[in-house]
Amino acid sequence: MSRQFDVIVAGAGMVGSCAALALAARGMRVALIEAAPPLAQDSDPERPYDLRVSAISPRSRHLLQQLGIWQRLDAERICYYEQMHIWHQHGSASVSFDAVDLARDNLGAIVENRLIQQTLHQACDVERGIEWFRPDRIETLLENTDRGVEIRLESGRCIDAGLLIAADGRNSPTRALAGIDIQSGSYRQSAIVANVDTAVAHRHTAWQRFLSTGPLAFLPLANGQSSIVWSCDDELAEQLSSVDNDAFCEALGEAFEYRLGEVTGAAQRRSFPLGWHSCERWLLGRVLLMGDAAHSVHPLAGQGVNLGFSDVDLCAHTIGACRDMIPQQLLRRYERQRKSETWFAANSFSALKWVYGLEQGGIPKLRNLGMHLIDSTPWLKRAMVGKAVQNIT
Repeated sequence: MSRQFDVIVAGAGMVGSCAALALAARGMRVALIEAAPPLAQDSDPERPYDLRVSAISPRSRHLLQQLGIWQRLDAERICYYEQMHIWHQHGSASVSFDAVDLARDNLGAIVENRLIQQTLHQACDVERGIEWFRPDRIETLLENTDRGVEIRLESGRCIDAGLLIAADGRNSPTRALAGIDIQSGSYRQSAIVANVDTAVAHRHTAWQRFLSTGPLAFLPLANGQSSIVWSCDDELAEQLSSVDNDAFCEALGEAFEYRLGEVTGAAQRRSFPLGWHSCERWLLGRVLLMGDAAHSVHPLAGQGVNLGFSDVDLCAHTIGACRDMIPQQLLRRYERQRKSETWFAANSFSALKWVYGLEQGGIPKLRNLGMHLIDSTPWLKRAMVGKAVQNIT
C-alpha cells in the first residue's frame, strides 16, 4: 500500500525537528507536525542569552555536524568548555576533568536550546523531503497497526505513514492517544535557572557542587556569563524565588563557595518542578516514542537533550534505508537498544543525585574516599571522562 509519507513526526522541538531532518536526509518523506506557530527569527548578536541551554556532547555535536546544523549556528554564541570540576558541600574531596587528559580540544559545548531549534527549523524549511503542518496537532489516531498509522489533524486533514514518531515532549499528547502507559514521580525539588555575572571569569569550566538540598551547576556562556541550574528542595526553591535580586545573588555565591568570586548580577529567574518518568514500552504498533516523550533525567548539568539526539542517531541508522514498509523487527531492535542505553544513563544521573544527597552513617566518608580515588587515578579519570563525552547521550 502506497502511503502519503514514510514517517510522521509529532513535535518540532530539538529532538523532533532533528529526527525529521535526519530521516529526510536519507530520502524519506516526512510530515512534521508542530502545535506552535513558526519561531521568530532573531539574529541580533547582542540579544540576552536564553535561560534554557544544553551541554552538547561531542557525539551529539557530530550528529548535528553531519546534518549541516552545527556549522550554521552562530559561533559567537557557542561556549566550548575544557574542564569540569565537581565537589561536595561536606568533605574535602573533589574531582576535576580536563580535555587535555583525552587529547581533546574540549569536553563539550554550552548552547542555547532556542538557537539549535531555530537552526534546525531553517534547515527543515528548505528540505524537500519535509512537509510542515503548523500550527496544527493530532486530533485522532485513526489507525495504528503493524502496517502503518493514519491520523486526523485538528485542521481536518487526514494523513498516513508507515511510522509515527512521538517527539512532543514529556507530556506527549501523541503518547496518550496511542495508549502507551507512563510511570512518573516527583523529586520533590525545583530547578531555578538564571544567567549570572560573576567577579571572576568562568575559565571555560563547567562547575557542579552537590549540596545536601540538591545539586548546583554553573555552565559557561560565550558572553562571559554563567548559566546556573540550582536544583533544590521545594521549600528552599520557594524561598529563593521570592527574594530580591541582591539577596538571591548573595545566597547563590555562598552556595557556590564563591569559586568565581561574588555573583554580581542575575538575569530573570525561572523555576520549574523536577520529576521523572519512564515508559515500559516505547513502541506500540507503529507509534514510536523519542526524546522526552520516552524518558527523562535529572537536569544535573544540562545533559538531557543528548539522550534525545542519540535516539535520533540510532533511529536514522536503523530505518533510514527502508522504503514503503519499515520492518517491525527493526523498530523493536531500536526500542531494545535505546531503552537499555537510556536506562543506564537515566539511573546514573538519579543515583548521583541520591548518593550526593545522603549524609547518614558512613556515606560521607565513603563518598570522599571514592572522589579522592577517582581524582588521584589518571587512568580511571580518563576512562570516566571518555565515557562521559562519548556515551552520556
